[in-house]
Amino acid sequence: MKKYRESIETAIDSLSADGCGVSADGRLAVYGSLPGEKVKALPLTRKRGKLFLKAIEVLDESPSRVLPECEAALSCGGCSFQHLDHPAQLDFKAGLLAEQLVPLEPESWLPPLTGPLFGYRTKARLGVKFVEKKGRVLVGFREKQKPYITEISCCPVLADPCADLIEPLKDLVGSLSVSRSIPQIEFAAGDVETVLVFRHLEALTSDDESKLCSFGEHHGLRVCLQPGGAESVHRIFPIEGADLLSYSLRAFSPENSGLRFEFAPMDFTQVNLAVNRQMVDLAVELLDPGPSDVILDAFCGIGNFSLAVAGSAGEVIGAEQSAASIERARYNAAINGIDNASFEVVDLHDESAEIGGFSGINKVLLDPPRSGAESLMKKLESQDVERVVYVSCNPETLARDVKFLVQRGYLLRSAGIIDMFPHTTHVESIALLTRHQSGGTSA
Repeated sequence: MKKYRESIETAIDSLSADGCGVSADGRLAVYGSLPGEKVKALPLTRKRGKLFLKAIEVLDESPSRVLPECEAALSCGGCSFQHLDHPAQLDFKAGLLAEQLVPLEPESWLPPLTGPLFGYRTKARLGVKFVEKKGRVLVGFREKQKPYITEISCCPVLADPCADLIEPLKDLVGSLSVSRSIPQIEFAAGDVETVLVFRHLEALTSDDESKLCSFGEHHGLRVCLQPGGAESVHRIFPIEGADLLSYSLRAFSPENSGLRFEFAPMDFTQVNLAVNRQMVDLAVELLDPGPSDVILDAFCGIGNFSLAVAGSAGEVIGAEQSAASIERARYNAAINGIDNASFEVVDLHDESAEIGGFSGINKVLLDPPRSGAESLMKKLESQDVERVVYVSCNPETLARDVKFLVQRGYLLRSAGIIDMFPHTTHVESIALLTRHQSGGTSA
């Protein structure tokens, strides 16, 4: 790959969805720059006819610029917008959603759901690499447009205690006999406990395991090893105790004081527990479940929405392709004493897949992966579903699926963004649709 060494001065005209400031001709994409600024930038790489650069000096500064909390924010691929003030971040993300929905305009825009700006991330996969030239281990996220691990000493977006464990983790891995064979560390936190999962490509010695256990004891962490696939994860410290983490949600039933969700470190859960609680509350409000409703929770995961909805609904059917997630959802329903929610393994991307009880549903809540739910939309076309609440991690596929429903008799009542990942380009969003004849609200 050609190496670029000379800096370039350029004016920034707009901000792209991948977090770059873009020149007026669209040829230069500069990380760490903002619209209206003039910057000096160092080229990183060229892709698809566009030169990507990193700002090294701001010559004319935007009023929306702030000092990043992290000294590596402009290099680290974990964040893209620490230099942009939070209100402007929200405006930018809301603008991306609105742009994708054009020509549709919801009857009302929901205010953005927000939470803590730092210390919010309760799940992360940290890269690990022994760098021969440096003679030491690096731990962190990859650099922007580079395969290298960013050199950081802490990570302010990670939840405590992991935010300040980057340097101790470097020292720990560097002390192991297999320091060159630890490619990643998985971090997962619940309401009470935090787990570190060390992926290792070579067998650890008893001394290695002893060092990992001592680290866990000193920092109050649970320590697991992963010698193979996700199914190989096993705990080594503490020797006794629960295998699962947990988080809580507000209950929507007077008989239940709260919902408890248990999950394994490698299970999919929302990374921002504070915003997840708000998101579930809003989704239940928009869905407006009642005792006569039969509700499909599509892509239900471990039951994050299903069990909250079940407190007010007549029946909830959860569907998900992952058998492990369905098993966990059933378990979480059982420990919360919920008997009106059932769960089944279904590939919702397969148009021919059958969902038990599907013909009786009248409301749908879905939270699909980035690819969206095109096949499910086609199934809804022939159903008498009066209300759909769509939670999405990709505004492009959300817009595609919403437009499909609107073309087939639905109204887009409301939409808005959820700030699940502050300082990143990730846009979480939510939309409410109802059938023409059902009226509905613009909540």
